[in-house]
Amino acid sequence: MKTDRLIDMLAKGVEPAQKPAWKRRFALTIAAGLCVAIAMIVIGAGVRTDIGAALAPVLMKAGFAAAAAAIVLPLTLQLMRPGRPLGGRILAIGAFVALAALIAFVALMGADPAERMRLLMGGSFPWCIIFIPLLATPTAAGLLWLMRAFAPTRLTMTGAAIGAFSGGVGAMAYALYCPVDSVAFVTIWYVLAIAVCAALGAIIGARLLRW
Repeated sequence: MKTDRLIDMLAKGVEPAQKPAWKRRFALTIAAGLCVAIAMIVIGAGVRTDIGAALAPVLMKAGFAAAAAAIVLPLTLQLMRPGRPLGGRILAIGAFVALAALIAFVALMGADPAERMRLLMGGSFPWCIIFIPLLATPTAAGLLWLMRAFAPTRLTMTGAAIGAFSGGVGAMAYALYCPVDSVAFVTIWYVLAIAVCAALGAIIGARLLRW
């Protein structure tokens, strides 16, 4: 049989490759985690009573949280499979943290000195440092379960990436309740809360992702 004819026979009935199933599962896991986190806020703490009037700052905080999650997402996906180069993904996260710190500094320096502490602390204990890790739990649990199928090798780093990404998702839900609209508060304490999620993810992921 001639080579050209063999190629024609093999090419018959070829269909476009389907979208990898893991991408669909990944997206569903994130959506489910966000929905559960929102339900936790609505049922447990309640949405802020002035959410209609405060829609702009609520969206600002949710957008900042979404940006934090989006910055961590490429690193999370890269760590899913062993041997993948990380490139500048870690540097991008560092740049985001530095930018958040710069925004907080500018916001505080532009405020009245007597108001700076209130703008930084929100007038009370920064409860987001506790709430955001709790709200990150549903997404983190789903992603840890999903990641085990890919047999990652850098377990601590993978767990930290999962924790940080889940923290961003949890912070999006927390924005519905968060009563503090200060830019300095959000850029400092939301990032710190996400860092706590990353630390917890590193500890837990090193154990649960082992195979």
